[in-house]
Amino acid sequence: MGDCSEISAPSPTTEHDVPDELLELVFVRLPSSLHLVRAACTCKRWRRIIAHGAFLRRYRSLRASPLVAGHYRVDKCVHWSRPPGCNPVFFLSPSSDTVDLCPQHFSLDFLPSRDGGSWDVADSRGGLLLVNQCPGDKGPVFRDLVVCEPMTRRCRVIPPPAELHGYLTCGAFLLDGDADEAGEPISLSNFRIMVALVLKGIAIACVFSSGNGNDSGWMVQIPMGSVVTPHNSLYFAGLAAGSIYWSNDVHEIVALDKNTEEFSYSLFPEEACYCRHTFVGCDGGKVRLACLVMSHLKVFIQVEGADEWVLENGVELQQMVRQVHGQDDGELQLNMLKKIISVEEGSVLLCTEKGVGLVSVDLSTMDFKRVAQDDDKYFWPAYMYQLPWPPTIQACLD
Repeated sequence: MGDCSEISAPSPTTEHDVPDELLELVFVRLPSSLHLVRAACTCKRWRRIIAHGAFLRRYRSLRASPLVAGHYRVDKCVHWSRPPGCNPVFFLSPSSDTVDLCPQHFSLDFLPSRDGGSWDVADSRGGLLLVNQCPGDKGPVFRDLVVCEPMTRRCRVIPPPAELHGYLTCGAFLLDGDADEAGEPISLSNFRIMVALVLKGIAIACVFSSGNGNDSGWMVQIPMGSVVTPHNSLYFAGLAAGSIYWSNDVHEIVALDKNTEEFSYSLFPEEACYCRHTFVGCDGGKVRLACLVMSHLKVFIQVEGADEWVLENGVELQQMVRQVHGQDDGELQLNMLKKIISVEEGSVLLCTEKGVGLVSVDLSTMDFKRVAQDDDKYFWPAYMYQLPWPPTIQACLD
């Protein structure tokens, strides 16, 4: 018999034999940026593929909604002219995607110290958080702001323009950056801040843009068509449909449009001129004004394209108390209904005296029910936090 050459067995196939193109098809189907980070930690090759700009742009185009990691909740409103933001505590979203995260990942203990005071949450957008200094004894004056990315523990201090330092502010708000139109998401290098303040009796807005590359990128928007004078005090009333709302002492609703950076105002409905508390919110694309008027809860809707508010629905508070008594032990009393804290998702939410809980009012039926709450301190509207994009996976690519 002739010699027979030995036929060697083929070597086993490993993940290193899979072409980059096929790996991209696998990675692009991962459900969230958190899964991308986990995959990128596997090896340098996977990290190189995932960190490539073309892949990240493709992934983002297929995932319109970033992962919501959780919410920052606050326990009180320090000053009536600004949104509540005191003593923020992070609560994780109840999702399987966040199972490997813990609240400590979103701690704000890395923020710089300022005059021994604390930082309050002013706003959130995407993976960024905007914080300002607690008003304290100085009141809500214009001082340093900080834009931070808690997940990566990075931050950027934004001093106010020198000519406006110390003026009364009515809130600071995060906006998408100038590069957003080119497809770049909001980040520490691409963001804007809008601050509402009162300057010599006139409500004005000033906007900081990170695109200027320095910390002096402030522009002041002076009202042109009409001058809005807040008279005495402005009271924060809510955010709805791209605008921020306040009420004042002369029965007006003052609104600041985030897109045009202009103020406008409308008169209170006559039935709401002597209300105890107001809150503006958006439900189903419509702006609504909820008021506690004497012994009634009244809900008004803004006429589209006009400065007029018309009554949509109302209910007697005593009726609500009797209805809620049928659901619990009867501890809720009429005088415990203190304020409206949100108008959203088809309902008005009212808070009561501490320890009694929250009451939800359905806007379509005006029915009431008690709302379960883990801690009565954190009843204010929460600040949503999404995982930052693009994910931080640029290290060790070689």
